[in-house]
Amino acid sequence: MVPGLECQSHAAHGAPLDAPPLLFVHGAYCAAWVWEEYFLPWFAQRGWHATAISLEGHGDSRGHAWLAALGIDDFARNVHAVVKTMPRPPVLVGHSMGGFVVQRYLEMHRDELPAGVALMASVPPFGINASAWRMLTTAPDLLAALNLFQANEHYHPDLDQAQRLLFSADVDRERLRDWVRRFQPESMRAIFDLSMISLFPISHLPAVPALVLGAANDQLIAPHEVVATACRLGVTAEILPDMAHLMMLDTHWEEAAKRLEGWLRATWG
Repeated sequence: MVPGLECQSHAAHGAPLDAPPLLFVHGAYCAAWVWEEYFLPWFAQRGWHATAISLEGHGDSRGHAWLAALGIDDFARNVHAVVKTMPRPPVLVGHSMGGFVVQRYLEMHRDELPAGVALMASVPPFGINASAWRMLTTAPDLLAALNLFQANEHYHPDLDQAQRLLFSADVDRERLRDWVRRFQPESMRAIFDLSMISLFPISHLPAVPALVLGAANDQLIAPHEVVATACRLGVTAEILPDMAHLMMLDTHWEEAAKRLEGWLRATWG
């Protein structure tokens, strides 16, 4: 769709819904493949045109050589470049860092708003410092493993560490093994952006239809941080039980998908 940016798309099956397309934005350390596993085919089978972008420097997109210099604004521009190719404004679905990218998109493109936004386990408006401090005090070994992975692309956290950080205890181990191999280091500039944002006032976002979901067993984004994101968008946060941070891949991923589609149908049915 956009030269140099990987996009994985699934056309709507059967009679497509008269509704906006969906554009999924992944979080840190991964790429569009996290949506391809379950969400893209699941939504396409229900009549939604579903696309996932790999942000610059991620997956098969350009920019791996200069990933360290790419910031949140660059990622928001990546999303905008894909949106401009779509036949109508999409619903932006962002996870974790991708949720913050969507928030930044709303700030940067107030005259080209999406049809709506759905944020899943999103980085809150005040960034990641609180999350890092919480991990330092409650799970320092996981924080150390994450930092080692960031510093050395040849190091990967072991399966137990990845499961504790990102997944429920009953996640399929063979799938987990494959997913861990696909994780990649993140942009240092983006991490810096997410760390420094707490020094600045939180700006008001334009009003768009919004859904904000959190995961009850999330080790990275606490429920009160999900509430802060929802307040910024003027909606009520919803915390899904029995679910960990990588909601689109976790054991009960379909519960998150059903809640998202329920909101989509209620809004654009």
